Amino acid sequence: MWEIIIFAICLALPFAYYRTLFYVAAHVFDRPPLRTKTGLQIHHLHYGVAYIFVASLLILFAGTTLYAIAFLGLGLGCMLDEFIASLMMPGDRPVELKVYKNALPATAALLSFIVLFLIFMAILFNRI
Repeated sequence: MWEIIIFAICLALPFAYYRTLFYVAAHVFDRPPLRTKTGLQIHHLHYGVAYIFVASLLILFAGTTLYAIAFLGLGLGCMLDEFIASLMMPGDRPVELKVYKNALPATAALLSFIVLFLIFMAILFNRI
């Protein structure tokens, strides 16, 4: 029972936070510090993916804990808040395809790192 309540609260928190911030202090979104420093188009959808990754690791190696449930709720909440907006975003397909093509080395490196990290964690936790 508590798991469902914690999940539901954590699912709603990102929506409430980002939407309130957007309507109360929209200027915060004009020049996000991380985006300004890195030049990357970082959105809270990306934070959501990171939270879900952490939740997945917790579930795999520690079982279903309240922390894993909270991270899963926060991650899905961040992703769902941007889901419809990202579908409605105008795009330039040729540019999108060029970026996708150019992202292959970085994507392969990230995936390789994650797989090696999972293998390391499996060895560390005697799962292999």
